[in-house]
Amino acid sequence: MIGYMYDHDFSLHDTGEHIEINLRTESIDEMVQEKYELFHIPTRVGDKDELSAVHDSGYVDWVESGYDNDIRMIASSDTILSAKSYNVALKAATSTKNVIDAFKQGVISRAFLNLRPPGHHAEIITGQGFCIFNNVALMARYAQDAGYQRVLIIDFDVHHGNGTQDIFYDDDSVFYFSTHEKNNYPYFVGDESETGRGDGIGFNKNIAYKDEIEDEEFLALYDALPEDFDFDIVLVSAGYDLMNDEYISSAQISFDALSQMVRKILNFTGDKPIAFLLEGGYNIDSLVQSVDVTLEQMTAD
Repeated sequence: MIGYMYDHDFSLHDTGEHIEINLRTESIDEMVQEKYELFHIPTRVGDKDELSAVHDSGYVDWVESGYDNDIRMIASSDTILSAKSYNVALKAATSTKNVIDAFKQGVISRAFLNLRPPGHHAEIITGQGFCIFNNVALMARYAQDAGYQRVLIIDFDVHHGNGTQDIFYDDDSVFYFSTHEKNNYPYFVGDESETGRGDGIGFNKNIAYKDEIEDEEFLALYDALPEDFDFDIVLVSAGYDLMNDEYISSAQISFDALSQMVRKILNFTGDKPIAFLLEGGYNIDSLVQSVDVTLEQMTAD
């Protein structure tokens, strides 16, 4: 059974004219409802203390009170903070725990999380890059609490998930594997020399690719998935801004190649649970088709 998570409250994160808009998740959900019969996993209103598993409590408090203190942007003015943003981001991050519970109960074996705002740029002490709290990181920590001790995180967003790397950089129980465009945001991070720190050395793998990468070269990168890491669960930061008609990258990836890449990840995962969490993707038509391609593979067997 394939699980699916979405909540209309995600649209309450009001970004105005920003490219990260509520139409992203709304359009995906419309497609899902029309085409697929998936097991709907409810969201939940978590407690902010739950975020301390991956974020500094001072940062969480700052976001909670930010709008009332006339703060409208986080970090380098790229991440909107509207009246409802804190509540929405809290719900998106903490709701990931319900997916882990569904895995443990045997209700589902795979899941797609249509979340907003995205999360993989959010570091321990700050949000950035359209991200407020790190959804995949919190999900990974809760997965470990639930018994999935060794977590593999795969990030195929065109931008490096600096936040996820930051949170797990000295941790040998979480392997972070990222493919991303070298000359793109967040800049000055995501180099292949960044392999971890302390106990985490060897558990962080970055593959930074050249501008305008095409299908064949991109697909070959996924032959480097970590064969020697004995994972219990796979979490995927699914950013679809690598597609050839996207706005903020030069990558030239086709829908056929995306389908093949998703299949590679699913085959690599085997019978272990796997969840895809929405990150980037800003051309609405391309984004919806990309998620459709992903779900086609997820439901194929």
